[in-house]
Amino acid sequence: MKLSVEDLTAHYVTESYGIVKRVYALESVTFQIGEEEFLAIVGESGCGKTTLARIVYGAVTPQLHIVNGSVRYFFGGTTYEISSRQNSVKNLWWKKVSYIPQGSLNVLNPMRRVRDIVKDLETSHGIEIPEEKIKQHLETLKLPSHVLNMYPFELSGGMRQRVVIALATILQPELIIADEPTSALDVVVQYEILQLLKEIQSQRRCSFIFITHDISLIPNLADTLMIMYGGHLVEYGRCKEVLSNPQHPYTRFLISSIPRIGDKREKASIPGYPPDLTNPPPGCRFHPRCPYVKEECLSENPPVLEVGPKHYVKCWLFG
Repeated sequence: MKLSVEDLTAHYVTESYGIVKRVYALESVTFQIGEEEFLAIVGESGCGKTTLARIVYGAVTPQLHIVNGSVRYFFGGTTYEISSRQNSVKNLWWKKVSYIPQGSLNVLNPMRRVRDIVKDLETSHGIEIPEEKIKQHLETLKLPSHVLNMYPFELSGGMRQRVVIALATILQPELIIADEPTSALDVVVQYEILQLLKEIQSQRRCSFIFITHDISLIPNLADTLMIMYGGHLVEYGRCKEVLSNPQHPYTRFLISSIPRIGDKREKASIPGYPPDLTNPPPGCRFHPRCPYVKEECLSENPPVLEVGPKHYVKCWLFG
């Protein structure tokens, strides 16, 4: 096992003019990722995916507080923990754990050539990477070596994203977190980037966490699928099992929205809106939008139940 997240609860807490505002971003999230496993996390915007990624990576900013639970890495027989009491993983960044952010323009300095950005990476980690190795690494990601002499704004969106992926993988980390890495790209480039990520995971034999709001990207990509809604993990299991036999009503809505060739039927959208996490509904957070709502859903948080081999769901329809 590479990563274990246990009962993780995290809130954003801000104060302005004496008024304290709390956002209940994550509630009791538990999952694991094993050696060479590709985990996909899917959910609407605002469901807690990026917050979870930030905590797993160890980028816990002052407004973000871990209320309960922990995150543990297992590398080379050593355990590293992120919790409300400690954060000891920054020395692992890029070397053992790497992060591919959502927008390449948000992380590439437009005033510095790619060569200089790589040099900044070397300086921050106290290492020196031979230029020949850098060029070989770029070529494996289908980037010509002259990219090193270019500025980010001179590159296409797909090439910029490949540069970000190159930076995140050049030190051969054992766990890579990709947060919506294809959201700003067209469909053809999306496919190329997804294939590239899968090749990296297969060749480097590393573990992967892939975050997206688009469940249609997942079927041929992930080993394990995790569905999030309103800060809760609502369904979790082997990808093929969850997609072929979805149990939670929210998962069914997501899968039914996937377009299929030749299917001209009108797609039904999920009624209502995602919950306001500053004032989430009591009980199950999906109950205001659920067509199968029961009395228990209105007041009690459902337990997590195993509905099949390694297939878990958080819903009052079961049990």
